[in-house]
Amino acid sequence: MDICTFWYGTRLRPVDHMCLTSMVKTGQKVKLFSYQPVENLPEGVEQHDAATILPIESFRRLDPAFPDLKEYVTIVQFSDIFRINLMKQGQGVWLDTDVYLHKQFHPDASKPYLARENKERVGVSALYFPPDHPVIAEFDAYMAGDYPLPKWLGLRRRILRPLWYRLTGKEVTPAAIGITIFGNDGISRLAKKYGCFDNAAPKESFYYWTGRECLNMFNPQYGLEPLDHPEFIGFHVHRKSPEELVVREGSFYEWMLKQTGELR
Repeated sequence: MDICTFWYGTRLRPVDHMCLTSMVKTGQKVKLFSYQPVENLPEGVEQHDAATILPIESFRRLDPAFPDLKEYVTIVQFSDIFRINLMKQGQGVWLDTDVYLHKQFHPDASKPYLARENKERVGVSALYFPPDHPVIAEFDAYMAGDYPLPKWLGLRRRILRPLWYRLTGKEVTPAAIGITIFGNDGISRLAKKYGCFDNAAPKESFYYWTGRECLNMFNPQYGLEPLDHPEFIGFHVHRKSPEELVVREGSFYEWMLKQTGELR
C-alpha cells in the first residue's frame, strides 16, 4: 500500500523533511496531501491536492471562523479527521510527517492497524482502517452532524467540561475540549468499542520512546537501541521544538539524520 500524509502550510519543518525522506528511502510510494504547494518537499514525495479528499471549507466544521483559525489545535484535529477520509477513499496507510520509517510499512489491507502508545491508548501517527470500517462511519456521522463534539468522548470531556464552559460563558469548541479528541483518545475509545484495541501492535513498532522518554533519542547513552527490537518499524519523533533537536554524536537522532543525508 501507498503511504499517505497531510501538511497544512507551504513549508516543512526540518524534522518532517527528514522523516519524509526516510519514507522515500524505503522504496515505498509516498503521497503528501496539501491545499497549497509545499516549497521544500523531499525528492520522491508525490504532492496531491487535499481538496480531492476534503474541501478546505471542511475546517468550518471545527471552527466556524475559518479561515481565521483561533487555535493551532484546530489544524491538528483537522489532520486527524483528514487521515480517516484518506482511508475511506482507499488511498493507503497513514503516517504522520514526523515519523521516521526504518522499513516498509504494509499492514493487512483487510484489517485495522493500530499500535499502542501505552496500556490505555493507541497512537494515531501510524494508522490504517479498511474503507468500510465502522470507525470511519463514526467520523462520517460527526462531519455530517451539527453538534460541536464527537459522541465517542468520555463523561468528563463530553458532558462535564462542556457544562462548565456553558455555565461560565465560554464557547464549547473542539479546540477548547482537547487536542486528542479525534486522535489518540478518540481512536482509542472507538477501537475498544469495535473490538480492535486488543489486537494493536506493540508500542515498540512506532512509539519506542514517548513523552519525556522521547528525549532519549538525543542521548548517546541509548545509542541505536530501538533498532534492536524485532517489532521496530519506525519512530514517531514526538519532540520537535528547536531547542530539543540537538545533534549529539552516537545518538539515535544523529543516526536518523545520517541515514537520510540531512546532517548539516
